[in-house]
Amino acid sequence: MDVESLLNPAGESHALMEASDKEIYQCVIDSIVAHENIEINGGDNVDEDIPIEPHPTRRDVLKAVSTINRYIDDRNDPITRKFEAILGSFKRQLRLEATTSLKETVITDFFQKS
Repeated sequence: MDVESLLNPAGESHALMEASDKEIYQCVIDSIVAHENIEINGGDNVDEDIPIEPHPTRRDVLKAVSTINRYIDDRNDPITRKFEAILGSFKRQLRLEATTSLKETVITDFFQKS
């Protein structure tokens, strides 16, 4: 095999010769329009048919952390202990965020005015 055959395979060069100037022009225009629309459309090529999975709730994450902690309780190696410490910090952070996101209420908020 020589370099010329690698750079210009027979099948590709034949397909290039069959393309008309009008087809090449249309491909270039389509490419320009697509690049201009990237900013408008956000550049995402996401299928809208695919359902978007909702993010897990804080409660779901806390359950997962608890489950992982129960799993690693029996293990006794340095990596597991570091992971346990990171999960503990993460759990505290989640609880702190939950606490700071609470709204203050007063007792009268729970009674309806007639």
